[in-house]
Amino acid sequence: MSRPVRLVVCINEKLGIGQRSCVGSGSIDLINQLEAMIVSAKLDVPVVRRECLGRCAEGPAMRIAPAGPFFTEIDETGLGNILDQLKTFLKQHDG
Repeated sequence: MSRPVRLVVCINEKLGIGQRSCVGSGSIDLINQLEAMIVSAKLDVPVVRRECLGRCAEGPAMRIAPAGPFFTEIDETGLGNILDQLKTFLKQHDG
């Protein structure tokens, strides 16, 4: 049985001066926008918030799971691409 498709998003916030983090790079606003886009597109894809995806220097970071692509250095212009990738991934993994 395959694991359900989900979007894993980083909400890690490093508090040290000069340390880059996903939250410091705007991930929360992007996650909220993307969640609204997923609902609007009527996709059955949960958004799972995680403390770290190991890509802090490239944040904001997200990944389609299981075993899907990573998205890094995301801004508002990349959200449509992530939504399209989710649709494609769902078609490939849900039959």
